[in-house]
Order: sequence, then C-alpha cells, then structure tokens
Amino acid sequence: MALVVSQNSWVTIVEADTYLTDRIDASNWFDLEDIGSPGAKSKTTLLASSFQWLIGDPSLELSLTLTDDNVKKAQMEGALFLLNYSKELQGKQAFLSFGGRSFRMSKRWESFDLSALTIPLHIIGLLQEYQRSNVTVELKGHYDEE
Repeated sequence: MALVVSQNSWVTIVEADTYLTDRIDASNWFDLEDIGSPGAKSKTTLLASSFQWLIGDPSLELSLTLTDDNVKKAQMEGALFLLNYSKELQGKQAFLSFGGRSFRMSKRWESFDLSALTIPLHIIGLLQEYQRSNVTVELKGHYDEE
C-alpha cells in the first residue's frame, strides 16, 4: 500500500520523520520500515491507520484534503500512539464490544464505558485548535430572503 496525501494521509513519511525526530519516546518509530509487509507495522501502515482513525470519527468532521499543521500533527501523534499502544487499544475495544465494563488486575480495579474509549486528549487538542481557527459562520440578516 502506498501512502498518498489527500487519499489516505495528510502527511508524508518525510514530514512524520522530521516531526518525530524531536518527540520524546519516538525512537521506536525510526526502527520501522517505510513500507512493510501488508498488515504489519510500518510507517506507512501506522500513518494510514491513524488517518482512518481520525477521519472515521464522526465528531471531528475532517476532510481528505486538509493541510493544516495541527491536523498533520494529530495524524503523526496518532501514528505514534498506535505504534506504542495498538495491542492495548484493540484489547480494550474487544473487551468493550463483548459487553465488558470493568475488570480487576491484582490490586488495581479498572472500569470502562464505551464513551471512555476515545482518541487521546492530546490529539483531540490539536484538532480542536484546527477547528477553532477554521470556523465559518453564516449570518442571516433582515435583507436575506428565506
């Protein structure tokens, strides 16, 4: 699978490499192949998966052709999150899809509801900044016909 800006990504691998160079806990990103075996973790699959994760969230209303830096950063942060936590995310999604709500591990008790399993807040914050700076308002006055 190829990474194509405005089709399955907002960023290129070069942009992601540049951004993640200065990001803490991102060293494992640079151990990845640009393009790996289908379905295996690679820079391409993680960026494409992050793109699908963000564009598939109906509350975000994002388009395929965005070029805003905050949206690009959100995709790159999402790719890094998926690299580091995809197994945990999938496990919790499966647990919740089977009706699970809480579990106990040793002395630790965790409880979940479906609304709690969302895109991480630091990624949402980047997208909210994008949405704040790109708001379009339509005003109707007495001179407008209905």
